Amino acid sequence: MTTSLDLPEPSTVPLRSPHDVLAAIPYRLGFRPAESIVLACTAERDRPGLVARVGIDDLRGDGAVEGLAALARAVAETRPTYCALVLYTARGVAAAADVLDEVHRALEPVVDVDGWLVTPDGYRGLGCEDPTCCPEPGHPLAALDSGEIAAAYVLAGHVVADSADAAYRIPRAPEQARNLVGRAARRSETARERSQEGTELGRWRDDALAAWREALRRVDVAPAAPGDDRATTSLRPALIGRVAAALADRTVRDAALLTLVPGGEEAVRATTQATDRAVVDDATSRVLGRVVDPTDAVAPDPDVLARARGVLEQVDAHVPRRLRAPALTFLAFLAWWAGDGPRASYRVAEALDADETYRLARLVHCVVASALPPGWIRAASATTTGAGECGAGGVR
Repeated sequence: MTTSLDLPEPSTVPLRSPHDVLAAIPYRLGFRPAESIVLACTAERDRPGLVARVGIDDLRGDGAVEGLAALARAVAETRPTYCALVLYTARGVAAAADVLDEVHRALEPVVDVDGWLVTPDGYRGLGCEDPTCCPEPGHPLAALDSGEIAAAYVLAGHVVADSADAAYRIPRAPEQARNLVGRAARRSETARERSQEGTELGRWRDDALAAWREALRRVDVAPAAPGDDRATTSLRPALIGRVAAALADRTVRDAALLTLVPGGEEAVRATTQATDRAVVDDATSRVLGRVVDPTDAVAPDPDVLARARGVLEQVDAHVPRRLRAPALTFLAFLAWWAGDGPRASYRVAEALDADETYRLARLVHCVVASALPPGWIRAASATTTGAGECGAGGVR
């Protein structure tokens, strides 16, 4: 089971009612849920809190019990003041009654939830039989799309796609561009294969990391106009190919990741110069510990994150399937670090679809599926909530 988990935003419009929470959900996720169950919570001072989405059919699949247990732990840790459990379906409540029961059982020990139903015809309280409160077939959906909350999110630059695919899919580049990138990647891979261990391989890795840094400097991160493909090429095909080959090398991939973490440059040098893989792993672990550990939490730099995402999306748009897993896994990690759980979940699923044996993708999947927030969000949550205290409004 893959759960899309969106973590608390650092600054947002307050959500003062269930109506506000329902209106915010598509903007928080980036798309309109369908045949899904969504848990949407608020934190202290009516701030938007955790939002988690899971497909109804996924709740009947392998890992459903473990996924719900992880969700319950995440809810307990974020300490919400209110939680709406929303069923999005066009098939009727009866078709999802079994999974609703499972979700309720998993959440009951930690939070009281307020049930809601959203169908193509309207929205209403789940199980509400009072026609003055919940008319059939429900309140019009237009009321959610035209209110104050929707307007605030639109003014802040949020958009809502019709589906997760529409929101997150990276369009493939034209065939001619893909061919040029593929040839450049093969040339770099051949040079890597011909490099002997030691000085020659170290030189190749230095050049590969330099290609990554050059791409970060040169990538165009200006937002695309409405309707434009996000994978438009701003980097030369030869450079994209070199970066793709660089990310396929585990040592260079780790070093590239460390270039994005504040204070990671010393670990970058240790990684590229080390001959012992254990040294590389140790340097990587110490720096990434600052991403996970709330006691030494480090948040991503928005500009650096945008540039890395721009480079990686262009790599994925141009490379053959065999080279997609590294870039997609990298994108999944960056989305998780930024607190964009739905995007992280989508990207890591793409990475595993490209290569189910890719070890880093499996590790990132475990982090995303466990609903473990990055350290800076956990630290912020602990600061605003107060150590050792539960938020008001239903958390037990």
